[in-house]
Amino acid sequence: MTGGRIRHFLLVLTVLALLGCLAGGCSRSQTAESSQTASETEASETKALAPGEGEQGARVEFVNREHKMERVIFSGGYLRSLPEEKPETILRPAPEGAQGMIFGKREINGLEWAKVATRDGVTGWYAVPAKEGAGPRDKRNPLKITNEGYETTFPQVTGGVAPQVQDRINQELGNYLSVYRHITGPVESELQCQVTYNRRQILSLVFQGTPILYRSYPVSEVNSLASWTRLKNYAYVSSLQGGADPTLLVARITDLHYALVFDLATGSRLTLEYFLGTNRQEELQERLAGLGEGARLQKDDFYITTQGRLVALASVPGKGRVDLDLSDLVIREF
Repeated sequence: MTGGRIRHFLLVLTVLALLGCLAGGCSRSQTAESSQTASETEASETKALAPGEGEQGARVEFVNREHKMERVIFSGGYLRSLPEEKPETILRPAPEGAQGMIFGKREINGLEWAKVATRDGVTGWYAVPAKEGAGPRDKRNPLKITNEGYETTFPQVTGGVAPQVQDRINQELGNYLSVYRHITGPVESELQCQVTYNRRQILSLVFQGTPILYRSYPVSEVNSLASWTRLKNYAYVSSLQGGADPTLLVARITDLHYALVFDLATGSRLTLEYFLGTNRQEELQERLAGLGEGARLQKDDFYITTQGRLVALASVPGKGRVDLDLSDLVIREF
């Protein structure tokens, strides 16, 4: 087995192990801590190949994982560390609409509590807050719990190109995956990937999933220039807002919609300039203006469709990433 194939084999094993730990292992190890265990997670994996091999394209293998887990949808209020001994002890805010993975549930003094983990890995106890103006004996709403299943799909190039090209592409795909894992955390989220063009020495892929709502980011993470810049390269993060906890900033939307186009001769990322040339700034600004104030493009965040259309992903404040067809500006045949 060649060195490149060994590296690829080890990379695939690592990716599958990390996905397995995030999806199932962590929840099983901590469920026993609560008095009532959460429903057991279910997962299955299948593999499929993308079209294009044999047309000067790459061999791309998908790992598809279907998974269910019990999650709580926060209704506002706070996570608490010791609800039985000191229910007034606040651990951190729980933004309404955000989600947490449930380890287990229990009833304390007639109130339903869930032990949960947030996307950034903080564990605490949560109960629905009392309605404004309610008395101490007024009954609260039940926990909002979802058992919605989801699917994650992740690609790996397994042939059709030189070993060093294969390694380079898979490393870049792994960079995106690491950001996806970090943002979705133990709660996880849906992730779909499609190969949209795979011939004539060009490989185009696009990732898409449900936007993450009200993701909390520690201030220390945001202030770490290198890691925060890397995260924002692969994900759209809406304006950050402060709150009751001065150590946290919250983004209403974090969008993981992202695209990549590779040169299969070298394994390098292709940019918009490769297809549009260097004299299209005025036309691009006009197109962006039509999407709203503050819309912008990244030079390498775009994909090519099966029909040969070039579609950029524009970051639009408050909306996330939006498709922007630039096919009429293309000057290079492919």
